[in-house]
Amino acid sequence: MKRWFKTSLGLTIFGALLIAPFSNSLPTSAQTKITDPIFDVAIAQLHLQLAEVEDEEQEPEPQPELVTESVDCQLEKCIALTFDDGPTSNTYGILKSLKKAGAKATFFAIGLQLRAHPEIAQLVLSQGHELGGHSYDHRKLPYLSRAELERDFSYVSKLMFEATGERPELFRPPFGEYDDLVQEVAQSPLILWSVDPKDWLTRNPDETYERVVQAAKPGAIVVMHDNLASTRFALPRILKTLKSRGYRFVTVSEMIKDLNPNEVYRSGPNGN
Repeated sequence: MKRWFKTSLGLTIFGALLIAPFSNSLPTSAQTKITDPIFDVAIAQLHLQLAEVEDEEQEPEPQPELVTESVDCQLEKCIALTFDDGPTSNTYGILKSLKKAGAKATFFAIGLQLRAHPEIAQLVLSQGHELGGHSYDHRKLPYLSRAELERDFSYVSKLMFEATGERPELFRPPFGEYDDLVQEVAQSPLILWSVDPKDWLTRNPDETYERVVQAAKPGAIVVMHDNLASTRFALPRILKTLKSRGYRFVTVSEMIKDLNPNEVYRSGPNGN
């Protein structure tokens, strides 16, 4: 069966390579008959976002039995690891490392990626993590009108509900940029960060590791990106080092109790 599958796959790829030179462009949403009631975003944009992840998709792991443990971050050394711009196939590796370390995290999902990988969004929640919104296609929200903002938030909420049965309760604005209108339309706590290793810029596992562990402090909110392979490679060492220092890895909502929809948060208790 495996030999037949490889032969079939090889013939399919070979046929695609023969046809490719006669195509003038990547397929668009119209050419593939994918309709989007809110945005007419080319499929090429999704291809670019997925370029950072591994080509090989991994099978979802069996859903683990969740164990609820209360952590008082007023008394313990808590830190909230957060991941933006997923879910992608690279998120599987992030989840595997978190599960091995017994760590929880918060993920801020892009609407485009929710459409492409609803099963990964389901896995994020099934493993006890938190899932918030991060806009549909990562535009700078202060430049959008009220109507555009309302469509964006509504559509991401719809996509997340279709994927997971839950709607986002937290929101992180792309680039950390927001204004009064964004905050008003979001109607959710805006979660920023106190530690930024700039993994998106360096794309270097060693630099990401060093910057996180050097800047870590109780109550910190760390921003990283689960669509980057370099972050996936850095994460096991980050978890090991911070765990050895006595840190507890919690979601944002676990670390900051009674989040207010009208407030912006950059850290938790003692995080400054």
